[in-house]
Amino acid sequence: MYDHTTLPTRMPWTSLATVVGVTALLVVGLLGTVSADRAALVGVATGVLLALSLWLSGWDSWQAVGTVLASVLALPVAVGLSVAIGGTVASLGAELFPAPSQAGIRPAVVTLLSQVFVVIGCLTAVFGATAATRGVVDTERVGAYGGVVVRTTAVPFAVALVLFTRGAVDFLQSNAGTPGIQQLTGEVLSRVLEPIFDPVPGRTHIAIFSLLLALAAMALARGIDALPLSELVPETSDAPDVDRAIAAVGRTLRWTGRLALLVAPVAGLFELGLGQESLAGLLPVGLYELIVTVTAAPGLRSLLWRLFLIGTVVTVAVWFLRRTVQSSADRVGTVLAPYVGGGVIALAVVAVAGPAVDAIETTLRATPAAPAVEQFFTPILDVYGPETVTLAFVVVALFSVTSVTGQLWVALATSYLRERTAGVTLAAAGLFGASAFAATLSTPTWLVLAGLVGAVVVWDAGSFGTTLGHEVGTGAATRRTELVHTGGTVGIGGVGAAATLGLSAVARGSIAVEPSVAVAGLVVCLVAVLSLVAAIR
Repeated sequence: MYDHTTLPTRMPWTSLATVVGVTALLVVGLLGTVSADRAALVGVATGVLLALSLWLSGWDSWQAVGTVLASVLALPVAVGLSVAIGGTVASLGAELFPAPSQAGIRPAVVTLLSQVFVVIGCLTAVFGATAATRGVVDTERVGAYGGVVVRTTAVPFAVALVLFTRGAVDFLQSNAGTPGIQQLTGEVLSRVLEPIFDPVPGRTHIAIFSLLLALAAMALARGIDALPLSELVPETSDAPDVDRAIAAVGRTLRWTGRLALLVAPVAGLFELGLGQESLAGLLPVGLYELIVTVTAAPGLRSLLWRLFLIGTVVTVAVWFLRRTVQSSADRVGTVLAPYVGGGVIALAVVAVAGPAVDAIETTLRATPAAPAVEQFFTPILDVYGPETVTLAFVVVALFSVTSVTGQLWVALATSYLRERTAGVTLAAAGLFGASAFAATLSTPTWLVLAGLVGAVVVWDAGSFGTTLGHEVGTGAATRRTELVHTGGTVGIGGVGAAATLGLSAVARGSIAVEPSVAVAGLVVCLVAVLSLVAAIR
């Protein structure tokens, strides 16, 4: 569980307002260069939800409630990531690739990738700026949220796996038009199940019977050890020594399981190597018939299987009850909350599976992937149904959230991101990346330069404010110091941007270079100047 005694230092209000305000203004401007407006807006909302989920997963006052909310929000975050990236690709793909022979494939791909990375950069910037308001990006909290997402994913994954297996079995059993499928399936099931539950009569089955006996004996021994039997018997002088009797039963069961486990491979070698005729000749007639009757009895095998299941269930149930009793209610609720959230997600997905699949199919048919819909998506939908397909999409989306969280955790654990300034660093990196990729689009030069300068301002103001808050506290009168520091950064960046704009105006009239190439080159020069200034500072 998250340790709330090591919260990152928060920055003073002036620096925080600078980080949030500059990020918001630049994100609004940069998203205007993206054609997929809805996907871009979903990306911005996803950044806010992701920061909120991190905060909820470490909520100190109500841990169980915060974990449930973070678990349930995992689905909107996952869907938001998918829509922000996939929706941008789908919208722009239909716009850019209807006639590739006219515009060329390569320019269309560059435009598509640039707009996708602009959306990803803005999403990262919004997430970082939002997270910086509460200082929630640190190794322990990110790790805790990753665990919540993994446990949340377990429930819809299990449901999807069950539905997928059922659909596959139904398909194999009903697909009479494919030669050999039913026969092959029947043979596989027979070879697996018949030797265990329906053995061939008239011969020995010592190896498999010994394995079942070993499983049943060991499971019962563990179940008896787990049960508090001695505590249930009143302590009186006439009462038998319950502890000694229970220990003897457990010891007998364990030795029985060990001996049966040793007999199984030896018996298997004899049965396969010598054959039934040789075994019948080596053993006395009465003993051979007794072994055949005992080891081939389906009822006795079924009893051993049930004893194994009972022992296993008792062991797991007692372990769970003991952990529950020893833990606080809030702790138990925190552990179980992600599974509850996963169950809610699975029920919600199954309830809206039909309309969701129709929307996905309609979206795909409007993209260059339309031929694949007829070849792959529709047949899969016919075999497994909308519930299984929708759950599969949700599970993949949740895995993407797990992947993003894992990468963020690795960056923090390896100190690639400093916990104290992780939020502002992500915000600055997102703005920087979005501005750089926007330079390859038909974006005004002033907006690209404003984005680059703004990224440096966000990083510098946020880092300085966090350091100041750590040294003197957020309640100290530091507004003047913060404004002077931020104003110096803005002044240096403004001079660089103005010089770049002036050079750009001169270069357009004297150098025969494509405008986008000239802008990209000037952007590189400005980045070098700002990096030098940042290093000197």
